Amino acid sequence: MKSILFKNLQYHRKLLLTNLNYLSRSAPLKMASTQEDACDGDMKTEDKLKASNIVTRSEVVVDRNAYTIVKEGQAEVLFPSSKDVFYNPVQEFNRDLSVSVLRILATRHQEQLREKEEKLRSKQAKLDLKQKPLTVCEGLELEQQEKQPDQGVVEQQPVPSDDSMKRDEEPQLTPGVKCETGLRVLEALAASGLRSCRFAREVGGLHQVVANDLSPAAVEAMRRNVEHNGVEGLVEPHQGDASLLMYGARRERFDVVDLDPYGSPAVFLDSAVQAVSDGGVLQVTCTDMAILCGNAPETCHAKYGAVSVRSKMCHEMALRIALQCVETHANRYGRYIEPLLSISVDFYIRLFVRLRSSAAKVKLSASKMAYALVCSGCDSWRLQPKCRVTWNGTNPKFSLAVPLPNGDKCPHCGFATHLCGPLWSAPIHDAGFVAMLRDSLQEDELATYKRMVGVLSVISEELPDVPLYYDAGRLASTCRLSVPPMLDLRSAFLNAGHRVSGSHCNASAVKTDAPAEFVWSVVRAWEALNPARRASLAAGSPAAALLAVPAPDDVSFARHPLANPESRRLQLRRFQQNPQSHWGPKARAKTSISHEAMQAKQSRNRTRCFDIAVL
Repeated sequence: MKSILFKNLQYHRKLLLTNLNYLSRSAPLKMASTQEDACDGDMKTEDKLKASNIVTRSEVVVDRNAYTIVKEGQAEVLFPSSKDVFYNPVQEFNRDLSVSVLRILATRHQEQLREKEEKLRSKQAKLDLKQKPLTVCEGLELEQQEKQPDQGVVEQQPVPSDDSMKRDEEPQLTPGVKCETGLRVLEALAASGLRSCRFAREVGGLHQVVANDLSPAAVEAMRRNVEHNGVEGLVEPHQGDASLLMYGARRERFDVVDLDPYGSPAVFLDSAVQAVSDGGVLQVTCTDMAILCGNAPETCHAKYGAVSVRSKMCHEMALRIALQCVETHANRYGRYIEPLLSISVDFYIRLFVRLRSSAAKVKLSASKMAYALVCSGCDSWRLQPKCRVTWNGTNPKFSLAVPLPNGDKCPHCGFATHLCGPLWSAPIHDAGFVAMLRDSLQEDELATYKRMVGVLSVISEELPDVPLYYDAGRLASTCRLSVPPMLDLRSAFLNAGHRVSGSHCNASAVKTDAPAEFVWSVVRAWEALNPARRASLAAGSPAAALLAVPAPDDVSFARHPLANPESRRLQLRRFQQNPQSHWGPKARAKTSISHEAMQAKQSRNRTRCFDIAVL
């Protein structure tokens, strides 16, 4: 007992000496600072703020040396220390894509406003013409104007009035400048506010950007970053629960809502689909790819209302599961979605969907959903629609779907099939929007320009009406074959009169409208040219069952002129390699505190240690 007390006494003695040495070193510094304050009594308040590095809510004066500065695009964000930087450079592609999409939406929004104004003016002019009778002189003048084209007389151009000149004046879509008729944007989970600052500095035609976060420290960091970037007039930091904020915006909805959570966005979708205006756009990121790709089917069903399955096509299946989840949430409120762009890259998926309201079109949603029957042996798949619809002119007639024959067994290898879904079976992209987005990209404005051009080019080449795909490597490995060259494989489908394309989700994807039986006929024809070791094939295996059928003679691997897509021929950056070692989603963000708060906390800890030592 005495030895323990003696050790504790020695420890506290050392701690006391350490704190006394620290106080003796810091005392001259404090005296010097007091003398400087006395000499500079006539300093301005702003100079004192800069000298003392005080951060207030009304004005943020930043000592750049006290923060770690991260620059992306035209924006900069400040972090309290180099060890507390929640910034993932791999996500720069995500933010570049969001900025580019928002530019298209802002420009298109102004065009739609002008079109509505022109329609209203023309309608009002017709009403005025009907109400006001023409005089004799006006009638003769109108007859003369109608005869002038036949007589070859050049029509006289009317002198523009002040009203017409005002109509021709278009609002300037200048980044960083508030546009009264611009878009209202909500970033529901803003964290440091980097995305919102980039929106304000790089996108013109915005009226307001609300950057929300639940953490008070994150909101304080947002205020600092907003004022540091000089976008106080556009970006409005807001502290609160994201769902409550979006529920409260149902009367005054946002034109664009951006959701980029850590993990699944499922808990925010119910409020998000109600916070977007009619014709507005919802942007959603999902980073829980392990769940969406089949590692935990029960968790996927709990979060997204669908069952996932492991397969080579799991990334497109993840996109379609997320789309059906957004659609079902929107259907509850008489709304439906129009996918503009659905993309799977790196460790996440990103959806850009337009929301509209129509009770009649909501009924069509059931016909846009399907279950997938995926073979456990050869990865073949079939779609089972949830509902059938037939059209009598413009009138739809709905009926229940009929189960597929032998749905429990694969018709090709005889193995059991897994039922997954429901999935979104309609197109996942808008071809016109993708082309417009690709043409609008500027190389000097985006760090990921080359990759964006490559990915969007592959997306524009995808077959829009063919859900899911086959994997060339999986087709070959099932039958124990060498992988055929992609151009030869694509040529076999094209020579038979079928359509074929790749997929941005998988470099070895084969998306085709050919039936699954013909797909395996191509594999058998390739095996005839490159025989497998049939003696080593186990009895009852998928390979033995598939190769038991004789190879067809009508499959040609001759090189087709359309086999090489334009994106591959131009050597665009379509599929990026791992950008860095140990890349992927970072750990959940920790609460960041300012530099001044960190110093105050350290001072309190030192004082506490001193008090303990004295005791």
